This record gives sequence, C-alpha cells and structure tokens, in this order.
Amino acid sequence: MTNFLVDSDKKLSILSSKLHDITEIGLDTEFIRESTYRPILALIQISLPNGEIYLIDPLSIKKRELVGDFICNKNLIKIIHSSKQDIEALYSFTDTYPVNIFDTQIASNFLYEKSNPGYSSLVKTTCDSDIKEGSWRTNWLERPLSDKKINYAADDVRYLIEIKKFLLEELIKMDRVSWFNEEQERELEKSNIILNTKDAWEKINYPLYFSTDDLKILKDIACWREQLAIKYNIPKRWILSDSLVIKVMLANTKKTDDILYNIKQQLSDSEIQIIKNILKNKKQNKNKNITPNKDLENKYSEILNYVSDEFKIDSTIIANKRDLEFFSHFHDKARFMKGWRYKIFGKLVQ
Repeated sequence: MTNFLVDSDKKLSILSSKLHDITEIGLDTEFIRESTYRPILALIQISLPNGEIYLIDPLSIKKRELVGDFICNKNLIKIIHSSKQDIEALYSFTDTYPVNIFDTQIASNFLYEKSNPGYSSLVKTTCDSDIKEGSWRTNWLERPLSDKKINYAADDVRYLIEIKKFLLEELIKMDRVSWFNEEQERELEKSNIILNTKDAWEKINYPLYFSTDDLKILKDIACWREQLAIKYNIPKRWILSDSLVIKVMLANTKKTDDILYNIKQQLSDSEIQIIKNILKNKKQNKNKNITPNKDLENKYSEILNYVSDEFKIDSTIIANKRDLEFFSHFHDKARFMKGWRYKIFGKLVQ
C-alpha cells in the first residue's frame, strides 16, 4: 500500500475530512528531545482501516489546529504503542491534549507475562510479521525525508489497527477490559504527562523517611528546577538530575555549593540564590532511615509472586519493590490498595 506524504495545509485538510468518516486510526510520532524541555515534533504517522498510511510533516504545516481537531475527536480512537511521549509531543505541537487513546503496550501488560513489550516484539507476537528496528537513532528533523525513513515511519503504524483488534479480543476473553480501561485512564491522565510545576516532585523517587518538612523542601526544589527548565527550554536533568535533587537536600553546605555551581546550564546568581534560600529551611535529620520491615516485605513478595503466577501478569505491573516498602510503612496509601490491583493483590495483604 502506498504511503502518502502530507506536506501542505491543503493535503492535511483533505486528510482531516477523510478522518471524519473513520472510527479508528493507528497513530505514532517521531520527535527529537535531546536538548529541549518539550519534544520537537518531526513527523506524525497515521494508518487507516483500509491500509492507507499518511505521514504528516509538521515542519511544512501552518494550520496546527487541523492536527488538534482529529487528536481531540472523541469519536476517533487513536491506537498508539507506548503513548505517553507521543501524547506529549502532540500536545507540544497543538496545545491540545489527545483523547480516546488505545495504548497497545498497556493492553498487552494484562495478557503477557513479560511486561512493556516493544512495538516490533508485539508485531511479531500478534501479527507474525517482522519489522526493522533502529529508526529511533534517526534525525527526523532532516529534510527531505528519504525513502528509508518513510518506510521506517510507516511500519510504526502499519500493524496497529490489527494489533488492537487482537488485544481487545483477548482482553474480552479474559474479562480484563475493565482492568485495562482503569490502568490506561490513570497512566494517561493529563496531569501525569503534562506536569504542573507544583506537582513535579511527585515524579521523584524520594527516601521514605522524608518528613513533612523534607517534602516541603523537595516540592520547592522540584518546582524551581521545572520552572528553569521551561525558561531555558532544556531537559530538567541539565539543571539537576533527580538523584542530585536528593543529594543537595542531604549534603552539607560545601557539597551543596559544589553541586549548584557545576550545573550544566549556566544560571544567574539570583536563580542559584533561590534554591539556597529553600535549602536554608532544611533540618538535620538524625534518623536517616525508616527501619525496614523485611519480614513483612518478604511475606508480601511471596504473595505477589503467587498472584503473578496465577494471573500470568508481570509482578512489577501489580506492585514493585518500592510499592511494597511504601505499603509496609504507610499501608492504605499504597497504589495497590484500590482498583484492579486491590482485587487481585491488595486485599490479600491488608
């Protein structure tokens, strides 16, 4: 089947009209995110039920709202594999948050013992076809697009509609559609992908012994880092990695200064002073550890492995090591104490 390059607003308008009469499409994006805060969208691939594949060139499109129209169309299912970064790239390009997603990776996690399979692996498993890998190494912003790049990009959506049909049928057979819907809704919630600067701390794997005061400082530092990354349009790790955020909270003044004055992005004295003022509020925490409840955690792990075997789901999808540690100290706040996780695991350990 021919791959169609959409490199003008006129062609995009024609495609948009065609999408009004379709209920589902395969969707993928190519983007670059090596040195920017948000991904730079370089290509949008769409597969139609009739087998046609369209490659939209964002570098040639002025009417971005035409892309926004179909990604926020509630009546059009967008089938994407491992969709979070694609959603963010589309949001960055259109300022519109995609809706009605079917994430094939999330769906597959409820059907196979190995979690988070790659797209090519899922193509092989469900469609018995082989596709070439390695397109992620390509500079997708280069123009013109070579035939090789176009074929790479087309393959990334060629099988999505077929894969979704297979996965949905299997989810129905195993009575796990509600599990999938719940998990996808939680994973793809806008606040989980497009971060509010005030909520950035929630993505940091902080020590469980942190006090309320510690968490207040963590929130302020994470917000400071996020705001600067947005201001300079750079990856936030260029300000401070997550591990360095924790390190500056625990280090003495000299070590903290060494870290702050060796940040990759050059910051002004006033910007550095902001985090120094935040850190002035930190208190020396004499108890640097919560006593591990190893016996309890081992017991939970045994039950988790049993449940994983029974339902043939990767145990880390149900609960990971940090989940178990968190539960042993904070109990009802653990993520497996609600929803489908509670039904198969949480109620067994409460």
